[in-house]
Amino acid sequence: MNNKLNHCKIIVPVDFSDYCRRAFPVAQEFARLFGGKISPFHAYDLYSDLDGFHYLSGDMRLHGEPLSIIKELKATLAAFTGDIIDQAYLADCLVGENNDAADAIVKVSGQFDLVVMSSHGKKGFSRMLLGSVAEKVLRLTHRPVIIVEDDADLSPIRKILVTTDFSQSSYAALPYAQEVALATGAEVHLFHSIANEHLDAEAIENIRSECLAKLHDAAERYMPAIGEKVNCFAVHGSDSAHNVIREHLAEQHYDLLIMATVGKTGLSHLLGMGSTTATLVRAVKTTIMAVKPNA
Repeated sequence: MNNKLNHCKIIVPVDFSDYCRRAFPVAQEFARLFGGKISPFHAYDLYSDLDGFHYLSGDMRLHGEPLSIIKELKATLAAFTGDIIDQAYLADCLVGENNDAADAIVKVSGQFDLVVMSSHGKKGFSRMLLGSVAEKVLRLTHRPVIIVEDDADLSPIRKILVTTDFSQSSYAALPYAQEVALATGAEVHLFHSIANEHLDAEAIENIRSECLAKLHDAAERYMPAIGEKVNCFAVHGSDSAHNVIREHLAEQHYDLLIMATVGKTGLSHLLGMGSTTATLVRAVKTTIMAVKPNA
């Protein structure tokens, strides 16, 4: 049985905006469920001017030598997160020098088991565009990433949607769904979208029956501890797979969507976030756990 979340080390990127605060309650819930620890992380870029070394982030401006600024940044990071995270779940605050925040997060994520971050940053990207940092991290890190939406409240987790297109890559999400379900007692809906507008009713029903059989088989193989408690859905839509999933999400309330980042279509633009995952991350309001195959 998969146990990658037990005693997980969680990294939460911080840009000192109000947006990034929304990731911490979700990170703390996962730390509570799995005995994990949370490390807040900030990527900084020191530069010099006529006044010497300084660091500017929003309304925060720090002056001094590089080492003293790093020390102040860690203290500022601890103060920023101290009133959000229970100290029992808080690990060391980390900072890293890099003018590319996404690159810094991807590099440091290799030391952790889980990345939890807001879908927006201080630049306030709209949902349809998605914050560029979050999207780059999703594409490049090899760790599972939880993208937290604006009004996410992950406690308690009662119902989880996990999607599959029956590719081996997509099955990577199923063991994680099992772990979360076992820890929370949540109901799991295993979902496959049938997207084809040129089928008659009889053909659709035949395909749907075949898909349901595959879904039950996948549940038994990849989620054996909860296999009998999984509800399977094979839903037809005349549009794309991601629109079928979006419509289903709109009809039912889910606390968490778990899916693999790469499916049958293989690598998407810029190194490997599947097109369905990319579209859903931008478009839906549900908190998403995106799992990279072989993570």
